[in-house]
Amino acid sequence: MITRLPTRIRLVSLASRPVSRSAIRCTHHIKSRPTAPRQLLLKSQHTRFYTPPPGSPPLESPQNPANLQSILPENHPPPPPSPKRSLKPYIYAATFFLLGTLLGQYTSLVLAPPPLPLPSTAEDNLMVSMIQNRASRLPIVQSLSNDPAWTHHDAYTSLPEHERAKRLTTGPLAGARGIGGYQRIFFNKESGETVTVIWMGGALAGWPGVTHGGVIATVMDESLGRCAIRRFKEKTGVTANLELDYLKPVVTNSFYVVRATPRVEGEAERKCWVTARLETLEGRVCVEAKALFVVPKRYRTREIGGQF
Repeated sequence: MITRLPTRIRLVSLASRPVSRSAIRCTHHIKSRPTAPRQLLLKSQHTRFYTPPPGSPPLESPQNPANLQSILPENHPPPPPSPKRSLKPYIYAATFFLLGTLLGQYTSLVLAPPPLPLPSTAEDNLMVSMIQNRASRLPIVQSLSNDPAWTHHDAYTSLPEHERAKRLTTGPLAGARGIGGYQRIFFNKESGETVTVIWMGGALAGWPGVTHGGVIATVMDESLGRCAIRRFKEKTGVTANLELDYLKPVVTNSFYVVRATPRVEGEAERKCWVTARLETLEGRVCVEAKALFVVPKRYRTREIGGQF
């Protein structure tokens, strides 16, 4: 039986196989036939014949299996499951993004705060009223205001209006941005002690968020002077010596308490020593001070009223 298998010329393995004599005869017989059309001639040139050896079973065309899984081994392991994506990286990224945004805004407000309103403007008057409402609810203010042993008044009440703009504490430091938001003085006549509850505004900062040391010295000088002048019959005096110990930073936009007490030791008719402490509302001491006040002999100073 002769079987014709079409092959391509590029398959060298089939062309290199030996051809039996019967196949050569058959080919010679086909070539001796009358010439065929050109298409059959070209087709016959690309066709080779193969005769299987005697006794071999006839060739069968391979059949495609109906199911590809039938040719796979039964013990083939299943493919590993695809790993699930964790949400932790996204949660961490969102958390750090929110923290960075909040810290950045807080840092920008501390290092570069928005401009505060000028004194005596409508915005400043509104801020002053809000600060005074907050101060009226402070426990120390309510306690001293209801105690009959203490008298109280607002600072600089005895100064005329036309002089306030020329003074440091009532001019450049006025308004809610300075010390003009709230400053109330409480005086105990029996002990001679004075307590000042004061607001440190946002424009008083030296370092960001920290009150300037020079402003603190000015506030302590005036608080000590109020206590000393009440001890003089002339109701006036000047600072001869002032010592300050800065223990903790004084934060802006906060209330503080200044407690001044006269010292009996070394007191004379025209000389008085006074000690004071600047504290937080919780009683933490931030600044300690000691000052000597005297009444000048060679020149006369103006009498300072009781509500200075």
